[in-house]
Amino acid sequence: MTTVSLCMIVKNNEAVIERCLQSVSDLVDEVIIVDLKSTDRTRELASMFTSKIYSYEASDHEKDALSYLFELATKEYIFYLNPNDILFENDRKKFTKLKQSIHSNLDGISMKLITNLNESTPKMLTRLVNRSSSYSFHVESDEFHFNVTGKVVDSDLSINHLPHTNNPHNHIKIFEKMIEENVVFSPRDLFYYAKELSDHHQYDQSILYFLKFLRKKQPYNEHNILACYYLADNYHHLNLFELEKSWLLHSLQYEKPQPETCCRIGYFFLENTNYDSAIFWYEEAVSNKNAEQLSNVQYSYSTWMPHLQLAVCYDRIGKHQLANEHNEMAYSYHPTHASILSNRQYFSNLLNK
Repeated sequence: MTTVSLCMIVKNNEAVIERCLQSVSDLVDEVIIVDLKSTDRTRELASMFTSKIYSYEASDHEKDALSYLFELATKEYIFYLNPNDILFENDRKKFTKLKQSIHSNLDGISMKLITNLNESTPKMLTRLVNRSSSYSFHVESDEFHFNVTGKVVDSDLSINHLPHTNNPHNHIKIFEKMIEENVVFSPRDLFYYAKELSDHHQYDQSILYFLKFLRKKQPYNEHNILACYYLADNYHHLNLFELEKSWLLHSLQYEKPQPETCCRIGYFFLENTNYDSAIFWYEEAVSNKNAEQLSNVQYSYSTWMPHLQLAVCYDRIGKHQLANEHNEMAYSYHPTHASILSNRQYFSNLLNK
């Protein structure tokens, strides 16, 4: 059977790289990845599928990195995919048959690139090339293809391009297409699909997929904690407030309490007029402000917010001097916040009687 090197260029593709490699890595004879200095978990995720990961200094000349990539290939044919590409199950079967039927006199094989889920006329691009043939390559955005001198044949194989974009509507459509095609979701797919469902107010379905994600017991504590936050949010929207609190508390098992966790639990008790418990959690937020923060955490949870809420709690139980001290701490972080300014006037009048 013909041997194939899968070759890829990656940079900060943690949202899609696992999905891509899961769909194709077992069909090829080696996976070679050139990483352009990713700063996220791309390299870590890719290492689950191959040890052949090489670093390359990103430059303005992408062709230099591609030339380096293809020089690393050792098999008879080179197959190129973008990190956003995926082979659905039917195309995985076609790829296996293609490997069995390729003759060494073929210089290249073209296949369909589907960049729109409803696309009726996909482009035919040469993505599989004989390593010993004469070829060059062209890249424009994500539409890479080989220019081959010699015999090139068309195949009926399709590559689906499913990018992680800033368009939430497209995200939902992509995941629904993956479900339709019986694609096995990676843990990150489960997380991002659950997030999109929550953003689209499909709270019951979001809960289902976040639970599936957590059952995978991934070592990425940040995503585990965020999943707990989303579960708490979903239950809040469903007016299931005890379950909301339960998932906030559940997040504490993953690492030292995050200021956001403490503030959110504190607010739950504040709303229920349990001021002593609220004070405990807001004080925890203040004492843990130097803990390693989540990458997308709001600055307010570890600065002015817990102090403002402590001012409210201590005022409610009659400890006005202590309440004023916390309001002044909040003021030092956020001197223009309307509630903090209003509190300053309130405490000035109260304490200077």
